[in-house]
Amino acid sequence: MGRERTVLIWEAHHQMLTDELRQVEQRLAARERTSPPDEAQIAALRERARELRAKLQALGPSPRAKMG
Repeated sequence: MGRERTVLIWEAHHQMLTDELRQVEQRLAARERTSPPDEAQIAALRERARELRAKLQALGPSPRAKMG
């Protein structure tokens, strides 16, 4: 309960980005299996996944000090 506000905000933001990335990757996998694959949708999903990965990287490591 005593966590700092910045840590809670970071964790919430990280979780939202991770969840959205997982959903985009699942949709991408489903689109790639369709016959014939919709190249425009696949390209859009790949671009969104790239953007989400960049946001996660820019978010950086957790501000909470870790032991070990």
